[in-house]
Amino acid sequence: MTEKTYQKERYRKELEAKVVRTEGADVILDRTIFAPDSGGQPWDLGTLGGYPLKSVTEKGDEIIHTLDSEAEASALKPGDSVKLVLDWQRRFDHMQNHLGEHILSGIFKSVYNLDNKGFHLGDTDGTFDLDTLELTDEMIRDVENRANQAVYDAIPVQVDLLRSAEDARKYPLRKELKVEEDIIVVSVPGVDCVACCCPHLSDTSQIGIIKITGTEKYKQLTRVHFKCGWRALRDYQQKHVDVTVLSERYSADEFTLLDKIEKVENKNERIRREYNDFKTASALAKARELVSGGTQVACAGIEGADMDYLRTITKKMSELAEMPAVLYSDAALCVLLTAPEGSPVQCGKLVKTLAEGGRGGGSPTQAQAVFQEAEAMKTFAEKAAAAMRESL
Repeated sequence: MTEKTYQKERYRKELEAKVVRTEGADVILDRTIFAPDSGGQPWDLGTLGGYPLKSVTEKGDEIIHTLDSEAEASALKPGDSVKLVLDWQRRFDHMQNHLGEHILSGIFKSVYNLDNKGFHLGDTDGTFDLDTLELTDEMIRDVENRANQAVYDAIPVQVDLLRSAEDARKYPLRKELKVEEDIIVVSVPGVDCVACCCPHLSDTSQIGIIKITGTEKYKQLTRVHFKCGWRALRDYQQKHVDVTVLSERYSADEFTLLDKIEKVENKNERIRREYNDFKTASALAKARELVSGGTQVACAGIEGADMDYLRTITKKMSELAEMPAVLYSDAALCVLLTAPEGSPVQCGKLVKTLAEGGRGGGSPTQAQAVFQEAEAMKTFAEKAAAAMRESL
């Protein structure tokens, strides 16, 4: 059995412990300050006897400390005294965000009767899933404000180690118990009360700030993303940088930035529509030129074109006449082959058999090829056009 010192001494950063035994890369100690993964919170990290921890898990009444290799674990003998050094920054981050989740979940339950159906704490943000698909912006803002008021109130966090479920059920628990003995109840009076075996802060003020950063639909639930403490500060710092850069770019302050961006986007949308209209008109003019050239097969290079523009031209050509076409672009080093339905021309086959130095493919009525060199592209275009004429 491993004594869980981390439950009683949540702020302890170092500890001397004795090795009980090793199994492969796993080390079992008589006591530990390293909390295992539990309830959606990742395990602690740090060093054990100078060796870095890879993971910490719980099995029965023992805490399993896994090192990077069996060789490191085998250097520790039963009875050896080893020094445990906790990665305190990681632990404090976990405590800030886990207690923040307790507060948010407690308020969602007490104010809106919404249950937390799942919690996960990642490296950059935390999430929990609420049993609703109707979570409004007003509800989110209300819960966020109430949660931060709990932070400012510096409410002492009460942690009670109880022997039985009967004792635990005397508390106003937010969730049903999953175990029947050795239960830890974590209470933020007036805000939340739930069974949880992870280490928690001594009072709510140490969370610093609680911020809901987004929501998304997840199955039949709503997944809430949040950040607390240092994570929330770093998030704000990055967003402040982003807003400052955008403000300078759009010559606006933070209060008028969105309006300025909307005006620029509207202007850009008008420009895009005008460009597309011009592009369509230009493609139609080129199509008329090609179909009136007096040849069975249109073959031409289109200066500065991309594949999308070549397709627009061939589409307009098909509206004017049923004529196979081979169009290419020096700018994009691409070739587009098209043929009417029912034509003996097989565009995809021509690409497969003639496109030396290029790659591509397609159907009998439309195919494309892309090349590395302009000379190879033009040679293929000429051969493809000649093959089309022969098949007609």
